[in-house]
Amino acid sequence: MKASRTITAALAGAALLFSAAATTAKAAPLEVFACVPEWASLVKAIGGDRLANVTLATSALDNPESMKPTPGLIASLSKADLIVCTGAGLEDTWLPAMLERAGNAKVVKGKPGYFMASEYVKLIEDEEDEHDHGHGGEKKAAGGHQHEGGNPHIQGDPNNVRLVAGQLAKRLIQLDPEGKDGYTERTKAFIGELTALTKELKAKAAPLKGANVVVQHGNAIYLLNWLGVRTAATVEPEPGVAPGPAHLAEIIALAPKQKVRFITYSAYEDPAPSRYIGEKANIPLVKLPFTVGGTPEANDLFGLYRDSVARLLDGYAGKARD
Repeated sequence: MKASRTITAALAGAALLFSAAATTAKAAPLEVFACVPEWASLVKAIGGDRLANVTLATSALDNPESMKPTPGLIASLSKADLIVCTGAGLEDTWLPAMLERAGNAKVVKGKPGYFMASEYVKLIEDEEDEHDHGHGGEKKAAGGHQHEGGNPHIQGDPNNVRLVAGQLAKRLIQLDPEGKDGYTERTKAFIGELTALTKELKAKAAPLKGANVVVQHGNAIYLLNWLGVRTAATVEPEPGVAPGPAHLAEIIALAPKQKVRFITYSAYEDPAPSRYIGEKANIPLVKLPFTVGGTPEANDLFGLYRDSVARLLDGYAGKARD
């Protein structure tokens, strides 16, 4: 009788342990570190309740190419199961040093916890961002956005985000197989909604096709290319370099010749040089959200594209947007 009670107790204990282990495995919450807002938004949409926490390193009002790591961010990185960043040189000035200080072997290059979105899309080469779009003689004014391997601001084109979503889902499933059904369901829903929105917005933005604009910085090239908008000139002669009087004068003179409709700048940028050009050339200035959170309307990736198209259409109609 005693032996029977002992066996029964042992079996009950084993059942409790198995149940606890199963519960733990089922929960399997992932700690995610996202470098920029677009990927934080995407991983939340796909990860859902399988994510314990998503730490965001930069906001829409920060230049993603230059930021100062904080002890809190390094601590978050040290316990992350997955980092989701852009790559293609965007975070090169700060992420490698952070990874070294965090000492987290799960999220180093080559490990499943290391995810760079730019690896899954075709990058626009920087020299393409410098072309004159057939206008002749304006290549100097067009400026550029120098990154080894191509322009990293891939989130401007929703078709890129759709590709990244599928690959990110695969990575999440690899890290957390128990969550496969949820990841798959949420990814299908996200891609379906984004595909429908892309078609809707492309039709809505039809008037923009072929329009000439001036951009402050070469960070909107994917958005503009997606919609068929032509970049006549770039205000910054080099990324992060303020334009001099001669460059400003060149763009002001170019604007009427190329029938420039408006000037764009991103939410994190100081629009002073673009505003000066706009005032002198009598063309509207349009702020673009650039990423999730850049404007109140851009509260997720769907809002980002809706608001970007709405603002571009306002600029085309001669209306300034700040």
